[in-house]
Amino acid sequence: MPQVQRSSDVVEMHSERALSFGFGGVFALLIATGLFVYRGGGMFVPLASILTVIGLGLCGYAIFCALQVRKVSSVVVACPYCKGTNRLLEVPSGDFTCSECHRLIPIKDGHPLAVQQVRCGYCNELNYYSEKTDVLLCEACNHDIPIAHEEGYVPRKAQSAFAVQEDDRMYELVLMAHGHKTEELIDCLQHMLALNRNQVKQILLELPTTLLTGIPRKKAELLKAQLTMHDALAEFKALP
Repeated sequence: MPQVQRSSDVVEMHSERALSFGFGGVFALLIATGLFVYRGGGMFVPLASILTVIGLGLCGYAIFCALQVRKVSSVVVACPYCKGTNRLLEVPSGDFTCSECHRLIPIKDGHPLAVQQVRCGYCNELNYYSEKTDVLLCEACNHDIPIAHEEGYVPRKAQSAFAVQEDDRMYELVLMAHGHKTEELIDCLQHMLALNRNQVKQILLELPTTLLTGIPRKKAELLKAQLTMHDALAEFKALP
């Protein structure tokens, strides 16, 4: 899946650099000033001069980073599911996850595809699909929902990797590790586990940890795929 970079992430990166290098530069200049004023001349002059040069350099780079924030472009993509606004650095070339509802937004030719609604015949839960959807699993009960395109219903032989048949065992989902998309992963886990932000952060500090237990394999597959999109490593295994 192509990497989609959000403009907010780029702004945050430049802002963090500006603050970090700015504080470092000011601190170096303060030390240099203290050496010049309170220590007088002598052996401290070369050290103070070096710190002054370093401080000015750090402050200059901090100003450069701050100016880069104003140059960040923004392409607005509306989520077809929740109508939430996603601001990206450029026109998306592939599917990406909505920052609001965490659903995978289908993209074709740089534009989001329209989604259709269908209710599950087992539990009456409302589900969504697009023309890219081959197999639709109900988000509530995990049953397969037959969907129709212009040429008719999708044949059942076109099962996705997540649609595992004839497996009545229960599974547990274990989070093993996570990558650099910490904020996205925290939002995903909050939505998935119905926990607050601090509880999710505590989970990430105690890896590996079991996220869910006693769930069907289909749901475990889907949740693992969702975590993978947020640069996390998850595994699921059958309960004894």
